[in-house]
Amino acid sequence: MPTKKDPYSGPSQKVIGLFSLFLFSGRAHSLTQLAQTFQCSKQTILRNVEQIERSHWLILDTWITGREKFYQARKTQRTPNISLDAEGLGKLLLCRDMVWHLLPDSYRREITRTLQGATTLLPDFDDRDGVMASYTLVKPKGMIDYSNKEFIITDLIRAIREHRLCDIIYISPKHAEPHLYTVAPYQMIVFHESLYLRVRPANMLDTPKDAKDMLLAVHRMRAVATSEVRFKAIRIKKQARQFAGSFGLNQGEPFRVQVRVSPVAALYVSERIWSDDQSIVYAKDGGLTLEFSSTSEKETVAWVLSFGGEMELLFPEPLRDKISACAKSVLTLHQRQEDALL
Repeated sequence: MPTKKDPYSGPSQKVIGLFSLFLFSGRAHSLTQLAQTFQCSKQTILRNVEQIERSHWLILDTWITGREKFYQARKTQRTPNISLDAEGLGKLLLCRDMVWHLLPDSYRREITRTLQGATTLLPDFDDRDGVMASYTLVKPKGMIDYSNKEFIITDLIRAIREHRLCDIIYISPKHAEPHLYTVAPYQMIVFHESLYLRVRPANMLDTPKDAKDMLLAVHRMRAVATSEVRFKAIRIKKQARQFAGSFGLNQGEPFRVQVRVSPVAALYVSERIWSDDQSIVYAKDGGLTLEFSSTSEKETVAWVLSFGGEMELLFPEPLRDKISACAKSVLTLHQRQEDALL
């Protein structure tokens, strides 16, 4: 038997399809158009419309223009008991687009379906049209593909929410072979286009300090197994919240950094917040001096070098020596052979 061309071949499929069309489109549809869309007779459409009206889930307005009968779902007279409106949904869509590149495909589809479903709660059909349009393009550098980490991310979020211990098989530059960690996960962190998990080793849960907490890169996890063993919720201490407003991912003891920025890079630097307690002093030549808090010497050195000579680190003094050594190494690597012989 050949495959049926009509995707709405069954009576129930036609009713569901018709209901969805009225609900999601918000537009008026003629009886002739509906019969053509669902590849059936006008009498069938009339019977299905009657079923929808008897269900009381949707109120249809009906009228005749010329010799054609039209149907349209009636607009809700009062706003549903929700806090979202078209502007709010637009902001959620913007948030989705900003982290789109970090999400596995299934997360992208689920979030999009949820937003689409939320549009049906908008009382004004005019607001529904175009609310899902995206106007944002994200251009990440060194993007990590998390498409094969869907189940790992889902298990990690569940473990955080339910306070479950996890066994994580982890690839690290510090170990030649994959390493097994048994940990209590309690926070997911987004940093420079990457996802990180803050954890506490299971054997350190009874200690009052969080000095042994670790950050594990999600893309380096090979497997995650959630345990039935639960742990007491880990509170993020005030000090840890303060670190969130400091420069750097690796959270050691915070220290002050001062840099002198040339006029070429001054605008870029001044437009950004490098730490919550930063201060900027502008110079007459168009440059500036920036002072801020950092928690990572390694990241501070790399950051200064990334400006290619448009930034000078003034203090701390030990980092000046490290920057000088790195610069000499870069020069050696990029020096032409004939220059090296001079």
